[in-house]
Amino acid sequence: MLQSLLAVAHLIGLVLAVGSATTKLVLLRKSSADPTFVSAYLRVAGPITHLILLGTALLIVSGVGWLVSGYPLTVKLVIKLVLVAAIVGTGAIMDRVIEPKFRTLAPAEGAPPAPGFARVQAQYLALEATATLLFYAVIIYWVL
Repeated sequence: MLQSLLAVAHLIGLVLAVGSATTKLVLLRKSSADPTFVSAYLRVAGPITHLILLGTALLIVSGVGWLVSGYPLTVKLVIKLVLVAAIVGTGAIMDRVIEPKFRTLAPAEGAPPAPGFARVQAQYLALEATATLLFYAVIIYWVL
């Protein structure tokens, strides 16, 4: 029973985290291509980030649950955990450093962007792409 609950929690976390990260990346990419979309992106980025955090928390809690219930710690699992740590670290840098700068420098509707906005936007896009690709890397690695 516990294994089934952990599996369901892990799958729900996976859907929330990966789906939301993909959505956020696509919308951020659109705002990079279309500066008039930046304000719309800023309105939805926070709620999407909360879904990513909720999904990641479910993944971590269910993963810890499996470890506590006796799941063997293999080399493959250690590599997966390192990738998950990279996702969490990248996410923390984005949420605490880059995204606040992005919000501060983002242009108001119809206004020109502040100096340095393009650089921060490129950093943000690179980190968001990295974190999202790491989610996919974990999935592909684990399935193979």
